[in-house]
Amino acid sequence: MLPVPGDLPVGAAWSYEVDWAGVRLLADVDEGVLTLCTADGEDVTARFPEFAGLVDAVADGLLDGEAVMLDGGSPSAGALGERLEVADPRRARDLARERPAVFMVYDVVRLYGVPLDPRPLEERRAVLARLDLSRATRIQISPAYDDGPALLAGVVDQRLSGIIAKRRGTPYRSGDSGGDWVRVDPSRAGTGAPVPDLSRAPEPAQVPAPSRRPRHARRGRTPQHDTLF
Repeated sequence: MLPVPGDLPVGAAWSYEVDWAGVRLLADVDEGVLTLCTADGEDVTARFPEFAGLVDAVADGLLDGEAVMLDGGSPSAGALGERLEVADPRRARDLARERPAVFMVYDVVRLYGVPLDPRPLEERRAVLARLDLSRATRIQISPAYDDGPALLAGVVDQRLSGIIAKRRGTPYRSGDSGGDWVRVDPSRAGTGAPVPDLSRAPEPAQVPAPSRRPRHARRGRTPQHDTLF
């Protein structure tokens, strides 16, 4: 689901998150095997071995988020580009130890065989919040906020790239969001909502995940954790 650029929408119908300016990833866990794919379908699993621990937290699921790398506490497009160019898995493991990335998760599309994409945004976020992602290293849930102007001001203070406004009550749709997700560039300075400190993320996992292509939604399975839904 892709955001469209626009002005900041304001009101109770909207939820707001930081635009982490990382690389968009779909993390697909199927029977204990993790596959990481970019928005254009490129398999980059071997390039981010520090996310391998996700299989310990989610046995079956499809998560949407961004891989972020830091430079002085702020997201670095340059460092991320260097990682994406690595072809040797051993070199990727070395880089993950030296300069680990963080996977900022902000949506869940499938969980334990149940497709969640038809459900409204707030239900998907509630399911995501109940996952114990603390068992996975270098994985964080991207916080959601109710006050868009305050968050935008906080993002300006920390020199981040902007925020994403998401309309509540909407399903997850592949492709253009039709304006239900809006990317807002900073347009004013000020003091606003605090933004998480990514530099405090835990140490990375050292074992690379196997490489497989993802499948979007597996509708034929029986849920294993009904309480999550």
